[in-house]
Amino acid sequence: MNFIKTLLNRSKKAMGFMLILGIFNSILNAGLLIFINNTIIREPIPFFPEYDWAFFIAIILASLLCSRFFQTYMIRLTNNLLFDFEIMILKKLRMASYQDFEDIGNEKIYTAINDTKVLGNVPEVFMNAFNSLIVIFVCFGYLFYISPIGAGLVVVTMVFLLIFYLVRNNAIEKELNERRDLQNTYYQYLADMLHGFKELKMGILRNNNIFNKFLVKNRVKGKDIAIDTSIKYMDNELTGYYSWYIILGIVMFVLPGAFNISSEKTTAFLITILYLIGPVAVLITLIPTYTMVKIAAERLNLIEQMLDPIQDKIEKTKLNDAEPFKEIQFKNVTYFYNDEERNQKFYLQPINLTIKKGEIIFVTGGNGSGKSTFGNLLTGLYKPYEGDIYYNGLPIDRGQLMYYSDKISAVFTTNYIFSENYDEFQLAADNNELTAHIDMMKMQEILHLNEEKNAFDKNLSKGQQKRLALIYALLEDKEIIVLDEWAAEQDPGFRKYFYEEILPHLKEQGKTIIAITHDDEYYDKATRVIKFNFGKIVSDKDNLAQFMKSKTQRTIKQVGKS
Repeated sequence: MNFIKTLLNRSKKAMGFMLILGIFNSILNAGLLIFINNTIIREPIPFFPEYDWAFFIAIILASLLCSRFFQTYMIRLTNNLLFDFEIMILKKLRMASYQDFEDIGNEKIYTAINDTKVLGNVPEVFMNAFNSLIVIFVCFGYLFYISPIGAGLVVVTMVFLLIFYLVRNNAIEKELNERRDLQNTYYQYLADMLHGFKELKMGILRNNNIFNKFLVKNRVKGKDIAIDTSIKYMDNELTGYYSWYIILGIVMFVLPGAFNISSEKTTAFLITILYLIGPVAVLITLIPTYTMVKIAAERLNLIEQMLDPIQDKIEKTKLNDAEPFKEIQFKNVTYFYNDEERNQKFYLQPINLTIKKGEIIFVTGGNGSGKSTFGNLLTGLYKPYEGDIYYNGLPIDRGQLMYYSDKISAVFTTNYIFSENYDEFQLAADNNELTAHIDMMKMQEILHLNEEKNAFDKNLSKGQQKRLALIYALLEDKEIIVLDEWAAEQDPGFRKYFYEEILPHLKEQGKTIIAITHDDEYYDKATRVIKFNFGKIVSDKDNLAQFMKSKTQRTIKQVGKS
């Protein structure tokens, strides 16, 4: 798992520091503990007893400086790890295929980014645990030095209480996993509410159900689990806290009577036990943290497996950027849609066709006919299940899909206008190409430029957003343009203008247009119409203008005869 590898690689230096710090801390803690005990029982230190106060101050200052140095280092390491993990997720997501992205879903990406925050804190958690263990070993070493029997009794008591704590903690882990699953579905419902807000306002039943039966129900269940786990953790913490009184009671009442331990040794035991409370408490509180880290690592591992095509699988493109587009070929291309149980749901039957430069191709068919799947295959968003796609005679491998997609501009039916100008278009009044596209789309009085972002305001109607998306696509200046139901949101007048004026103009500019459309009254404007039905091509007709003309003439003759 790359996340764990990154964690270990970045933490190697920290491990070395921890070893040095551990040795140094063991000396400091042993010296401080012995110093305190000797002071209480009035036994001077064996060297320079008149300067015991200076020795005490030196130990404190050394411990302070050492701790501050290491804490500063851990702050930098933790934040760097958080950065690395989050960028790793985004990088893998960026290089993932559209198919993988669809399988994962937005909600799992959000929770994965939160998981990186948990995993990024591991070095600091480990450092605290390591330091606490050193202090504990020093203290128990001192206790066994004073009284092996008494120290053994204390150890047995503490081990018994620790086992009791761990057994109870295992039951909590299942509830935390369930809570994580609830978080995933909560993000899904929240996305439905935010992205479908207009639709929610159009139906009282829909509005009430998403709130009461999904969002609130999810949050109530999450709240109940959070309360239950918190109470269980509290019970564990109270058990751990009050167990110290049991241990102190053993030291005060059992050891002196049963093992005839002197008052001086009893006092040393009490001081050492009190000294142990802090480090042991740190270890105990790390058990829930370990549970959260374990869950986060398992979830991140799952996300990483789903984000399969990463940077090192991207092949060097064989496509020649300087070579003009000639043709795209589909040879026995098929595709499967599978349901959650991986059973066959939809099968796109073998496609064999060639798209030539300069064609205007209309792709039509009913819902579920396969035309949108064909569009995703054509644009490189989907990889064929079987068969091959060729660009200018070269086969497109999985590792080259990104480069192939870069040859095509697309405006999808669910197009999205970005908030920033990621393409770095020059959106200025002196850009003649931009002005010409705006004039062609009749948006001179509609578009407003946000000069700070160098992007147009996207507060537009759906049809206007489609026009703006096509302007951006034309600014990319690619030879192939795919339009998915582009004219569906246009008014009848502009739709007519699009088919009769814009498409021929783009063809004159050497563009190849593949448009998924239902507007059969304009089929004569295409050089070719491909119809899908039940996952296969049922017709592929050229010379549609002549076909439509002949059809019209036959209709007129039939009307005249009647």
